[in-house]
Amino acid sequence: LVNHLETQQSDGILKSVPYKKEFSKLVNQAQSAERQKPDINLELMLSAQYFNYARNKWGGAEADKTAGMGWYLPKKKLSYSELLQKQLGGAADSVEQLAVIPQYLALRKALNNYQQLEKKEKDIVVPFTLAAAKINPGDTSSIIPLLCARLHQLGDLQNINGNNAYNNELQQAVINFKERHGLAANEKLNQAFFKQLNVPLRKRIEAMIINLERMRWIPVDDHGGEYILVNIPEYKLHYYINNQLTWDCKVVVGKVMNKTVIFSGHMQYIVFSPYWYVPQSIINKEIKPGMARNANYLANHRMEWNGGNVRQKPGNENSLGLVKFIFPNSNNIYLHDTPSKPLFNEDARAFSHGCVRVEQPRELAIRILKQNPAWTPDKIDVAMHAGTERTVMLKNKIPVYIGYFTAFVNSKGMLNFRDDVYKRDDSLLGLLMKN
Repeated sequence: LVNHLETQQSDGILKSVPYKKEFSKLVNQAQSAERQKPDINLELMLSAQYFNYARNKWGGAEADKTAGMGWYLPKKKLSYSELLQKQLGGAADSVEQLAVIPQYLALRKALNNYQQLEKKEKDIVVPFTLAAAKINPGDTSSIIPLLCARLHQLGDLQNINGNNAYNNELQQAVINFKERHGLAANEKLNQAFFKQLNVPLRKRIEAMIINLERMRWIPVDDHGGEYILVNIPEYKLHYYINNQLTWDCKVVVGKVMNKTVIFSGHMQYIVFSPYWYVPQSIINKEIKPGMARNANYLANHRMEWNGGNVRQKPGNENSLGLVKFIFPNSNNIYLHDTPSKPLFNEDARAFSHGCVRVEQPRELAIRILKQNPAWTPDKIDVAMHAGTERTVMLKNKIPVYIGYFTAFVNSKGMLNFRDDVYKRDDSLLGLLMKN
């Protein structure tokens, strides 16, 4: 326990050890030859230190404040006493597997690599210039050696050949780096690339510490045969079967003023060719002003009054597109298609009123309805373009998790970082640093 407490920063724990001097004194006395019998003060201190350490390492130091941070995913339930019994039995590795999700272990390993890197090296800064932005594959430039050094430092470039050419190996390193940071995966040396490239190691370490804490909050549960995870800062939907990633696609999430909520639910049904029942807030802010400017506003947007509310008729121009995926919740958030396809070409995709727009809704529907053989891809196509609303209940409900992770290791084992679109990281880091 003493060794774990002395090295707890390797787990991304920033909290100071409480009563550290008193604890050290009791331990030193216990190790001396003068101690002949159990010391009740030491026993109590050891118990208190274990439970505090176990909570910080496996449960999360700030797990009791998640709701205040807008985190409404299910809470983890752990028995630290049972974990202690298993650890005393010599099964330390299995204890971690019971206590934290596999993604936590992968991110902690990446954190340790960065902590060692920070001790040995200083950040290599590669300044952005207009000339750098004009470098094309095969060109030579005096900035290339510095670019190679930084990408090598971060693990994207294996070998440094010492020349000034923007060669194939360096291009692949740039593409790899951009993919890991949510940028368009091409060889262009644009300003967005340099911005991510020059984020200090210390900031990356802090991002990993923040997200390790978030991962501690996630229950280590059996999510069933399949589940869906939407990671808001990544702007991506992931489809898992038997805890293996089988498919993913881009999504659009809520604007900063209309944040997508971090929560979970169970998908119960799909609606093909849906009506869009316009929320009252949008009616007040957008529809009514539009009607005041143009008497034909509703007709032009294929909208109609419906019992005192406004709805948009099914069709290609419907704001929900051709299909929506419902997991009933008090936030009125769901997954849906969209006619605004060009937005998926953006690196940062926070444009919606809070719901999650899916780039490939047809493929998602096909995957979900595999549980019902009657719903073939052709039948799904017909339903999506029928122009008549149709609801299909799912035989098996599918868990849907909407999370928020700005640092993570993906299914390929690549360390990823994303911008903190909703500015949630700094407040959590402040709590983690508070003693």
